Amino acid sequence: MPRPPMKKRAMAAMVIVPAVAAGTLAVGLSVADSQGGLGGEPITGQPLVEPPVLRSRDGRLAVTFDARNSIVSIGGRKVGTSAYNSMAPGPTLEVFRGDYLQITNKNDLPAQPTNLHTHGLHVSPKKQGDNVFVNTPSGATFTHKYDIPEDHIPGEYWYHPHRHMFVNQQVGAGMAGMIDVRANTPEERELDRYRTRLMVFQQFQVDNGQVVGGQKSTAPTYTYVNGQLKPMASLRPGEIQRWRLANLQAGSFIRLAVPTGMKAWLISTDGNPTSRPIPVGDMLIPPAGRRTILVRAQSAGDLTVQNIPWGAGFQAVPQQDLFTARVGGTPVVGAQLPALRTVMPDLRGEPVHNSRTVQFSMGTPMPGSTAPNFVINGMNYDQWGNKNLAAMKLNTVEEWTLTNTTDEYHPFHIHIQPFQVVSINGQPVSGVDYRDTVPIPPMVNGVPGKVVIRQKYTDFTGRFVVHCHILFHEDNGMMAPVQVVK
Repeated sequence: MPRPPMKKRAMAAMVIVPAVAAGTLAVGLSVADSQGGLGGEPITGQPLVEPPVLRSRDGRLAVTFDARNSIVSIGGRKVGTSAYNSMAPGPTLEVFRGDYLQITNKNDLPAQPTNLHTHGLHVSPKKQGDNVFVNTPSGATFTHKYDIPEDHIPGEYWYHPHRHMFVNQQVGAGMAGMIDVRANTPEERELDRYRTRLMVFQQFQVDNGQVVGGQKSTAPTYTYVNGQLKPMASLRPGEIQRWRLANLQAGSFIRLAVPTGMKAWLISTDGNPTSRPIPVGDMLIPPAGRRTILVRAQSAGDLTVQNIPWGAGFQAVPQQDLFTARVGGTPVVGAQLPALRTVMPDLRGEPVHNSRTVQFSMGTPMPGSTAPNFVINGMNYDQWGNKNLAAMKLNTVEEWTLTNTTDEYHPFHIHIQPFQVVSINGQPVSGVDYRDTVPIPPMVNGVPGKVVIRQKYTDFTGRFVVHCHILFHEDNGMMAPVQVVK
């Protein structure tokens, strides 16, 4: 949702900012050809290293992503997987609102189509914009062009493939990275005074030097931070740091616990700011979810940040140490929390143009298939064809009731713009809570889980999708097209 517009910065001729050079090695090469061999035991306890940042210049950023089978560093050792520019995660793209962003998506994956989605960006879904109906076959290239609105919400967004039937495999392999939208406002400058760390969570199972799927191996599965296993991040006693946390796992939740001896305050959900720093003790971050928090520890020592147990069945999250916060050095005295202000409109006070119910459920297998069939309003994605789940009118507010008749959580995501969460299982949400991905609780004792949201469609018309962001569910049908019309 918009902030007050800022003056557009002058644009020079396009500057091509080269991405990190793509590797020439392919998955499956011999030990001799892979620079000393693949695999080995992961290394833990290394200092946290963030992905390289590609920054806009004179209002423009143009990059090339080479999607290919590569040798990358995961857990401090060489591993074969599919990646952008031979990195997992990929480079962070840093742009200011009002900038022009161009991404050339080169598909060097053997025998697999792909495409690209800029998750959370409020940009056009048409033509060369955030158009997930694009198909880029193996050997082909497609160039996306995005005009970032001058009033875009500054915050953390991300990119990943979105080619139906290949999303889970490609994102799970590591094809994902962050987009940081910045703004030159007093509030953002105040936040920039804090030391900022980006922590990207991805889940990998590595067997014989290759990233594999969970059903193919008994090798351990770990959640990595910026491609590192249990790294170490330093901070001084009394210092306030800003941590940007991003769950880019293909289907797993994270329940991140703030360790004893540390205080934390939530200041952003999925890039959308809160009106004040909100104290938090632990956070459930769904697949695709992002949280920005401020943290402070007063005493020297090592504090372990954990993914603590949550969920049941296939969604059960085991306990795992994610990283260590090493508190030491010269203490910081008098660090203060920022003075935030409400910037997101409360749609609960606006008239509702249309109300809809959107049900997430299981269907019978598709004809000729034994694969699970996840459906929205009773229809698998492939059944929608040219039809749409909804046609929403530009500049109107709609209220959607999201229901879930399965025994699993389904993280609901809509492309192009965020929504306001009104209630969860009948309980009103306090404050103004905007997200782009929200978990719909499972059915309990025959009562479907329910989330009520409101959204206002601004700036862009066009066709895009809603879906479950457990990508195995999406690939197996839990996605539907929608359209905004004038």
